[in-house]
Amino acid sequence: MNKTIFKYIFRIQLKTMLLVSAAVFFLILLFDFAEVGRKYPLSTLSETLFTIKLSLLRAPSTFCETAGYVYFITAAFTLWNLCRSHQVTVLKSVGRSPQQILYPFLSFAALVAGVWLFLMHPAGLFLESMYARSVFGVAAEANRNIWIDDRENDQMIFIKSICDNKIDGLCVFNLKNGSRIFAEQAYAEKKIWFLKNVTTTDENKTQNIETAEIPRRVSPRLIKLLAKSPKKHNIYGLYKIYKIRKKDRVSVRLYELELHRLLANGFAFFLFALLAAVICFPINRYKTKTDVAIKAIASAVFLRFANNMFESFAYGDVLPVQLASWAPSLIFACVAMALLIRREA
Repeated sequence: MNKTIFKYIFRIQLKTMLLVSAAVFFLILLFDFAEVGRKYPLSTLSETLFTIKLSLLRAPSTFCETAGYVYFITAAFTLWNLCRSHQVTVLKSVGRSPQQILYPFLSFAALVAGVWLFLMHPAGLFLESMYARSVFGVAAEANRNIWIDDRENDQMIFIKSICDNKIDGLCVFNLKNGSRIFAEQAYAEKKIWFLKNVTTTDENKTQNIETAEIPRRVSPRLIKLLAKSPKKHNIYGLYKIYKIRKKDRVSVRLYELELHRLLANGFAFFLFALLAAVICFPINRYKTKTDVAIKAIASAVFLRFANNMFESFAYGDVLPVQLASWAPSLIFACVAMALLIRREA
């Protein structure tokens, strides 16, 4: 595609994206301010400013969850305007195929996906931790109910709570002989678990021990990262967990699911560009923006439903986390490309 045309469509998307983002962010900020305002008094200027500060710290994290749909609106309305003004017809008349017209949209989707994944999402989580520190005095609550799958060594590890490096409620299940070790507190150092207030169960025999040491299978670095729940980690933290757990040869299913979910959400920006093309090509079927909006909302809702359904399968260990995370987006993308090829055949 000609560079001038490419830059023109790219610039229109950027302008539309900024306008839609500003509108959505303002709405999120208003709702957050109303919710925070119910918890804190607004009788003085300093109290009002503090409430605004809390809303500004929390709103970016919420906005990150809607960023994909913001781009969907951007792509759909940009294509709608290009089609309604007959600019797409002109491009086709000079030999530009629908695939070539989509290049600026896919390129813009790649840019937005990268910014969202590596900048916006980490920044949103950082500001959310500042919000928690301002309200609760800590950056994050202790992570609870963590399962670590160590089937290679015939073990399942359950941790009731982790705060920094402190573990409360460590339970190690031996899958081979059915024995169990429970400790009220534990610390991981070097190659040893240091346990306090220990109860062991083996062949229906229970024994209480004040302290004990057992070989450690999970590194202290992984324990420190698991102190945050999966949804509190950005892409960098989740990748670290992925590397460490491979080295330790254990599985932390929910963290792997969150890593693939973030990557699939980044791919969803490409998917939304394809769905926008399906909705807007050919434009003569739609007379108003309302028709485009209805189609876009229906597609977004159905995709959201499919993602939630497949995630529930992953939580229940019905499907592998990779399949559960990627299947909805890949299926929608294949269907969208098939529809575009069929319409232009």
